[in-house]
Amino acid sequence: MEKNKKGFLNDWWRQFLTGVMGTAIGVGLTFAVSNWVEGNKKEQIQRQTAIMAVYDIDEIIRELKEDLEIENTLYPIAYSLSIHPGKLDLVSADSVRQAVGYLIEETTTVPDWAADTKEKAFTGSMDVWQNLENSQFYDNVQKCYQLRAELLRIVERDVVFRHPLTEADVEKFLEKASASDLEYDGSLTFNALRKLLKQTYGKPETLRYLRMYLLRSNEYNQYINELSRLNKENKFLMSLSDEEMEAYIRRNVQKTKSATPALLAGLWEEQLNEGAEILRLRPDGALDITFHAMGNALLHDESEDVDVQVKVPVSYRLSGEWTLEGDSLRIYCPPGKGELLSIDLDKVSLAESVLKSGKEWEESYRRSFDEYLESASVDQWYAVSFDLTGDLMFLSYPFTSPMGEVQQVRMQLVRKPDTE
Repeated sequence: MEKNKKGFLNDWWRQFLTGVMGTAIGVGLTFAVSNWVEGNKKEQIQRQTAIMAVYDIDEIIRELKEDLEIENTLYPIAYSLSIHPGKLDLVSADSVRQAVGYLIEETTTVPDWAADTKEKAFTGSMDVWQNLENSQFYDNVQKCYQLRAELLRIVERDVVFRHPLTEADVEKFLEKASASDLEYDGSLTFNALRKLLKQTYGKPETLRYLRMYLLRSNEYNQYINELSRLNKENKFLMSLSDEEMEAYIRRNVQKTKSATPALLAGLWEEQLNEGAEILRLRPDGALDITFHAMGNALLHDESEDVDVQVKVPVSYRLSGEWTLEGDSLRIYCPPGKGELLSIDLDKVSLAESVLKSGKEWEESYRRSFDEYLESASVDQWYAVSFDLTGDLMFLSYPFTSPMGEVQQVRMQLVRKPDTE
């Protein structure tokens, strides 16, 4: 009996110890796995935060290089015309526009490289600093953003970057402009731009601005070089590979796929402020662009002897062809391929005293528009891509504004059902 009791106690003790050890091992494994998961998650957050900051600084450098390239491209044109003013009557309209674009100030927008959304995300939380666990990397990124802010202050305030052709100068010029100085769409004619450029070359500020070209170029290069050095060090400090950076760009930045003829073919629409642009790309390479716009009719009310302005929907179409080379789409509509579809002046709602003026306006507008369509043409290359669904098309192209400023125009078109 005593022997059986001892055996029972030994078995019970063995089971108890086994259970305790099993529980301890289970708890230990749970904590170990939990710590591993948390550690792995923290490391992923570290790398994603670092990659985001490094990519943002790379973008700042790229955009600064683009601004420097524009500076280096337009300066020789503006300078050459300034020392040979007689050439203004001989050079092309593009050269005049580029010279005006180089000299005119831009106060409505900040440079692309000055956008600070990513900086705020990086510096707005202490969690970022704690997650990174690399004070040198954090300090480097902070220094890069400080350099960007420093350069922005210089560009906005320093006399070296002060453009000689101000908004006030342009407003004064437009106040004195005659109807012959304006194109059909309200932009300045070539002769008017040439006149504006001649006036600008007569200002002492213009000579100062041109002579300070090397100072501006040196400022850009100085900041580009320092930002590049710091960001190269950033990649080393966080052991970021080119493959990781490319994967981040594909996953978070591009989110697009390349164009193919099959994706392009179809009916596409871009909504405008007052109307729409419909682009039909046929599989055989033919195309139609239909514009639905809003015109303004200035009509005379005979009974009140006053002029009234009326909105008038206008639709017209240009025809041509399209080709795709790599990720570049060419849209070509030759002169003489335009057609006025409709002028929807609502004569029913017009007062009798305005109706005569309305009919006269419509006849005159139709004649003018037909003349415009005889010479209207499009020959433009676009960078093209699609979202991952293939139902959104993105087009972009460089555009020289009527005042000579070079801008990047971006368009987004939505695929529509094509019943044709």
